[in-house]
Amino acid sequence: MAWQVDTAHTQISFGIQHLGISFIRGSFRVADAQLELDESRPENSKLTARIDVASLDTRDATRDGHLKTADFFDVEKFPFMVFQTKRIANQGNGKFDVTGDLTIKDVTREIVLRGEYRGPAHDPISGKRKVGFLLTGEIYREQFGMDWNVPMQPVGMMLANSVSVQIDAQAIEA
Repeated sequence: MAWQVDTAHTQISFGIQHLGISFIRGSFRVADAQLELDESRPENSKLTARIDVASLDTRDATRDGHLKTADFFDVEKFPFMVFQTKRIANQGNGKFDVTGDLTIKDVTREIVLRGEYRGPAHDPISGKRKVGFLLTGEIYREQFGMDWNVPMQPVGMMLANSVSVQIDAQAIEA
C-alpha cells in the first residue's frame, strides 16, 4: 500500500568527528519520497527518497556554505541525494536491516541501515493513521568523493571519514 512520507515530521541527521575531540551534527530535509509499505510483511516494503542537499543545516552558516561547495556536496551540480531500498531483512521484534543504494553527487554505493518499525498510531490532530521508523547507520564520506580534509600535527586529520546517519521518519496512510 502506498504511504505518504510526512516531511514535516521526518528528519535526517548526521554526525562527524571533528578534531578528534567532538562531533559536529547537522540535518537535511526530505524533498520527496515514495513508500510502499506492507505492514504484514515489512520486508516486502520499498522506499525511494530524495534528500534536499541545500537544506543542510549545521547551525553555522560559514560551515554550511563550505559543505555545499564542490569540496563536499556540490549542491549546485547535485541538489539531491537519493536513497532507494534494494532489500529489507526482518530481524524480528520490529527490527530490520535495510539495504539500499545511496547516491551522493555522482556516486552510488550500497549501504545498510539498521531499522526499527514504530507504529501504527492515530494522529488526533489530522485524524490520519501514521507509522514511524528509525533508521541508523554509518557511511564513509570519502567513498562518495568528499575527501577534503586538513592534516593535524603531529598526526591525524581534522575530519573523520566515518559519518553517522540517523533518520527519524513518519508516514501517513494514503
